[in-house]
Amino acid sequence: MKLYLNLAALLLTAFALSITSCKKNEIELIGTESTAGFSFQQLPASDTLPYPCNVAFSNNSVGAFMYQWNFGDNSTFSAETDPVHEYKAGGTYNVTLTSVGTYGNNSITKVISVRDACENDFFNALTNCSFAEWTWSTDNDAITILYPDGTSVFSIAAAADCQADDIFKFNANGNFNYESNGQTYSNVSSTCVNPLPNATTYKVVSRAGQLPKIILGEMEAGLGTPFLGSTNPVENNLYEVRSYAFNNLVLRATLQNSGGKIIEVKLKKRADLTINDIKDILTGGSSRSWKLDASTGANAIVVGTEGNPSEYYGGGPLEPNCQVDDVYTFSAGNTLNYNANGSTFNGGNIAPNYNCGDDRSFNANFTFGPVTGGYEGLATITLPGAPPLNFIGTTDIPTDNIYRIIEITPTRMLLRAGSGSGTVFQFKFVRQ
Repeated sequence: MKLYLNLAALLLTAFALSITSCKKNEIELIGTESTAGFSFQQLPASDTLPYPCNVAFSNNSVGAFMYQWNFGDNSTFSAETDPVHEYKAGGTYNVTLTSVGTYGNNSITKVISVRDACENDFFNALTNCSFAEWTWSTDNDAITILYPDGTSVFSIAAAADCQADDIFKFNANGNFNYESNGQTYSNVSSTCVNPLPNATTYKVVSRAGQLPKIILGEMEAGLGTPFLGSTNPVENNLYEVRSYAFNNLVLRATLQNSGGKIIEVKLKKRADLTINDIKDILTGGSSRSWKLDASTGANAIVVGTEGNPSEYYGGGPLEPNCQVDDVYTFSAGNTLNYNANGSTFNGGNIAPNYNCGDDRSFNANFTFGPVTGGYEGLATITLPGAPPLNFIGTTDIPTDNIYRIIEITPTRMLLRAGSGSGTVFQFKFVRQ
């Protein structure tokens, strides 16, 4: 209703101006209504995550003197000519610009795609693009103290009983929460004590060619020092991410006042995803589209064995004419739509081998369920029939047509074709 009232007021103003023009000179009635138009560009993102999703809009409307922007995210309308708008989250938005001129109004709607910190692989794994809870690894070397050379071991230990249930929660908006679930293990007294306060914010620094870093926020004076895992104070509240996967995390930090000793802690996701959670991520709750990761060096397709998925073929660039535009859309109703967009890449089972061939687009039902047989994976997708009738990734995957989801987030998926007993094909997908 607010939109219509605002537009009505603008049009009345425009009409009054046209009447005034008419009284001055009848020839001024000749003209056209305004034409709305705009372009947009997301401003460069910071290397510190999460970063604001700022989009700059350039107004190129013709014959207009007033404007109204609807940014598609339920925010307040704007009357600026060239606004810069901050979106709270990445995603797709319908942006409408209404222009008002002397001879009428006009509007145009464009769909824009906003990138956010979840496109960063580590940030995605750390937060699940909403929040993720981490706790201690159950390994006997969950806490390792190293000499300053970073290799010689000073001490190794498992998490203490009152540490093992600690929870460290990372929210995608930059908030950090610590839950002791009873007591905190103090490295000062080497005993379990009443819960200690911790930081409430964090940030991730991610720069090309460097390991990601987690930096905890400062705490108020007198509350102590922030910590991640062990309560040992570390320099600059900074933890370097030595390695990570969707469900585990290894961090290193330099201990304060220790002569350069290093602490290494191992964390794991507090709870594994349920089958329903995994399917919701796969389908977005209704329908979600995926493409093979075409980024440089991604090696989106590898071939090998269960113990070494890249043993036979270590990967390479995708075929630009018939693989990079393949789209696989999974729906919550257990249907898969494959859109080849004109041509499908032939595997080793179709002539001419390893070349672009006929369009093999299809719609098929799939079966979704748990992984059996003790093989790695979070869930399975099984297609009917044998390839190349139906397939995911390549036409020459194993004939059982079984795919195991090894890792999945709302923006990335690692899929492995093959039951695990023979040759396996592994694919890296990204959300379209």
